[in-house]
Amino acid sequence: MGRVLTTAILLAVLTVTATAAEIVDGHEAVFGIDAGYLSMSGHPSWTEGSVGKLRYQDDGVVLNRAFVDYNGRVADTLKVHIALEGYDDNLGSAIDFTQAYVEWRPLPKSDARYRLKLGAFYPRISLENVDPGWSSRYTLNSSAINTWVAEELRSTGAEFTISRRPASLGGAHTFSVNLAAFIGNDPAGSLLAWKGWSVHDRQSRFSDDLPLPPLPQIQPGMMFEAQDPYVEPFQEIDNKVGYYLNAEWQLGKKLLVRAMHYDNRAEPTAIEQCQYAWKTIFNHIGVQTTLPGDVGLITQWMTGSTVMGPVIDSAHAVDVEYAAYFALLTRTFDQHRVSVRYDHFDVSQNDETEEDDNSENGHAWTLSYQYSYSDTISLATEWLSIKTHHYGWVYYGLAPMATERQFQLTLRVRF
Repeated sequence: MGRVLTTAILLAVLTVTATAAEIVDGHEAVFGIDAGYLSMSGHPSWTEGSVGKLRYQDDGVVLNRAFVDYNGRVADTLKVHIALEGYDDNLGSAIDFTQAYVEWRPLPKSDARYRLKLGAFYPRISLENVDPGWSSRYTLNSSAINTWVAEELRSTGAEFTISRRPASLGGAHTFSVNLAAFIGNDPAGSLLAWKGWSVHDRQSRFSDDLPLPPLPQIQPGMMFEAQDPYVEPFQEIDNKVGYYLNAEWQLGKKLLVRAMHYDNRAEPTAIEQCQYAWKTIFNHIGVQTTLPGDVGLITQWMTGSTVMGPVIDSAHAVDVEYAAYFALLTRTFDQHRVSVRYDHFDVSQNDETEEDDNSENGHAWTLSYQYSYSDTISLATEWLSIKTHHYGWVYYGLAPMATERQFQLTLRVRF
């Protein structure tokens, strides 16, 4: 009864918020609900403090999410963006922020365009999650790369962008560079190292506590006993500023190429309020294009490392390298869209800390079909299968290899 009441209050608040925003000129809000039925098989979910790769662990009817994505123009050159996300899963408040920032775009005085973003926002990585509410227009569940982005990455700071469309190239090419400086993301990497990659549709909000598996090394008397059994990914621990540098080339609507270097510059030995800082670095490349037959292609690749704790025998106490890539093909037929995606991911371990084997490798297949009844209502069905070999699962009395599957039928409402 309590969960039903929470859901009802959540939907009522979001509806009122969206309605209030729509009646003022220069302001708009998209209100969304995703709900439906799913069928599961595999390990209990990581959201319940276990090791499963998926968000859910039981069959049944679920409210996947409810959100409001608000954009308001407060001046000719100044815009405000706020995104609220609602879940009924006890990992945080029923409603909380995923993004909140102001963006200044001065009037152009040359061929170059400038933009300054201040606040809390996603780093410019995902090519999937481009719809309001950071939704994917292609699948219900994000790729492993963008699932991790949603779990642990958020930039609280400033992002400066300069872009140029050279007339000498016919005006079809646009080149952009983004440089961001941020704080408040020091624990990023802890879930990737200690839980591994996942595939789901949940975005972490700023007050969420994300559960860890029952790791031996965080139990009383072990090396990391000071760690809470959960992660607060958007904390500032060492007062050091991180950064990322992103470059893009866009050729009309035919091709988009994106490349990023990210470094949160965290101090691996720092700890604050039972949360450790993890030095997390990665490089990312993404490409989006259209193939013959109007087939859309999106592919992203990421590789990096994350370390935490003192150096022991030439490696940090937790020292892993990680990599992932995916390729997504999508095609629309009038009101229908069909998408298929292949993910591959792995984590390799450099340290030799006892009872801390974080190595894993695996792959996932996603097949999705969506029918858009109108601009407001769409129906989606999706089949997802993940096969993982995780060497540390033996600590929990589980076989080191497992295949998890999920079938999902979801009603999406947007207005």
